[in-house]
Amino acid sequence: MPTLVLGGCFLSPKKGNGGGPLPPPIYMIPSRPEFALHNLAEAYNHKDSTAYKGVFDDTYQASYLDQKDPSPQLVTYYKDDEARHIAFLAKSNANVDMRLSATLTPYQDLGDPPGWMTIQVPFQSIAVSTIDSSFVVNMTQDYLEMRFIPHTPDASSPTDTSWKVIKLTEVRR
Repeated sequence: MPTLVLGGCFLSPKKGNGGGPLPPPIYMIPSRPEFALHNLAEAYNHKDSTAYKGVFDDTYQASYLDQKDPSPQLVTYYKDDEARHIAFLAKSNANVDMRLSATLTPYQDLGDPPGWMTIQVPFQSIAVSTIDSSFVVNMTQDYLEMRFIPHTPDASSPTDTSWKVIKLTEVRR
């Protein structure tokens, strides 16, 4: 697997067994959707706002629907919202832990534009905690699906293509 190591933000050391800071992030050349997803998790866990924003396409759009809400409403957010979220985490004392699913299998959804790839259930778990509170995305209740768009040509990629997240769909069931 080709990798590219970039400088990251080490603004919040990881607490827990052993303590101390996380090891430096290792970013992969996003020549496959799975590698872009790996970079997203690395950047999130290290609260690296520059790398995190770089994972998303400029036209990124996400949607969230809580079907357990008595009057569910579709919430939409964009790349700028993701940037504000990671900036907030970077300034906080929160510990974050985003773990990828063991199996990441991209496929082409025939309803998408040509070239896009989709990965269903990309995360095993996502948790954000502080001394006062914690938030955990329950993967047994939340269905997530991420779509990736190719960027070609990309001379930095061995495949001449790099991938970015263009769409996220999350539904609480």
